[in-house]
Amino acid sequence: MSEFPKQARLVIVGAGIVGCSAAYHLTQLGWKDIVVVDQGPLYETGGSTSHAPGSVFGTNPSKMMQRMAKYTTDLLLGRTFHGEQIWYPVGSIEVAGNKDRLQELWRRHGHATSWDVESHILSPQEVKERVPLIDESMILGGLYRPTDGNAKAWKAAGS
Repeated sequence: MSEFPKQARLVIVGAGIVGCSAAYHLTQLGWKDIVVVDQGPLYETGGSTSHAPGSVFGTNPSKMMQRMAKYTTDLLLGRTFHGEQIWYPVGSIEVAGNKDRLQELWRRHGHATSWDVESHILSPQEVKERVPLIDESMILGGLYRPTDGNAKAWKAAGS
């Protein structure tokens, strides 16, 4: 165990994705003497960073949230933690089982288009081609976003 510093310009309590992100961005701005502490063993702390699914979706009615998702994926792309990939650009498909849900997917497609995020409305058959386990008779369509993915947040916090 390393010795804890006796003083620091800033102490961040919580070494999850938020605390580590704050420390990372402050150091990018030139800050020094930052200490990040947590109650659990780094980097798999007991908070939500350890067990959150890490899905990052590029569509959101909020332009700021969409930009944050894009920034996150760009920042994590190609980064590793102990040789393991952090960002997995696997894409996503949301399906509609009724007309209201399909209308919502068209609305989300509109958000994606307005924020210049690639997305496609798929027929039930096109969803089945990408997800063979699905019963296409149970859905009316799907929204496919090839740029969505999954981040291993605890690996990102440790990198």
